[in-house]
Amino acid sequence: MLEGLLHLLYPDVCAGCGRLLEEEEKEVCKSCTRSFDAFSGFGASEAALFEALRRSHPECPPPGSACVLYRFHKSDRLQDILHRMKYGGVFRLGVFFGRRLGEMVADGGRTPGFDAIVPVPLHRLRRIERTYNQSEVIARAAASVLGGEVRTDLVLRRKDTLPQAGLSPVRRKRNVADAFVPSGRPAPRSVLLVDDVLTTGSTAVAVMQALETAGAGHVSLAVVALATA
Repeated sequence: MLEGLLHLLYPDVCAGCGRLLEEEEKEVCKSCTRSFDAFSGFGASEAALFEALRRSHPECPPPGSACVLYRFHKSDRLQDILHRMKYGGVFRLGVFFGRRLGEMVADGGRTPGFDAIVPVPLHRLRRIERTYNQSEVIARAAASVLGGEVRTDLVLRRKDTLPQAGLSPVRRKRNVADAFVPSGRPAPRSVLLVDDVLTTGSTAVAVMQALETAGAGHVSLAVVALATA
């Protein structure tokens, strides 16, 4: 908690360990970044995401393509940093992770371009509470690398669901059932859906289904971290 407060008050300190950042470092120092459990590349991360979705949602087709930067483990440094981004007001971390996520998607080269980049919507009450949607910050930073328009008007979050953390896989599915609906605006053909963390994938699957209902023909998925068991 102290490191998160220091980073809010003094943005030139690392959000992970609290030490002063070097001139070329942004938000997180090299030492903390090296401690993250990173995937070896696009292909390995895609396979891991496909497997996580297959285990939890065998009835659903996989996304067109998928990638994830890191695995996070309970109480490791990455989880602490993501918690500060999501709940602690350190929105700049979304820019840090979003640019890296955009670079990984670009390196994968599976899709020549996206017609829209869509962050997982946050309910308006949660947005008031947090002041921003961390997935939108990540999506806009990824878009700065990939190009493409960030669209926040295609899917609505009509229910203020319980936080997914701590819920069983069955309760996660129930929690987001009917929570996301198409806004009524037609979705473009190729969409990249962006989120911060995937555990069972219930939220991502629900938003992908809403996008497909809205007319998206090819929905890909990019997330910062995949939670381990």
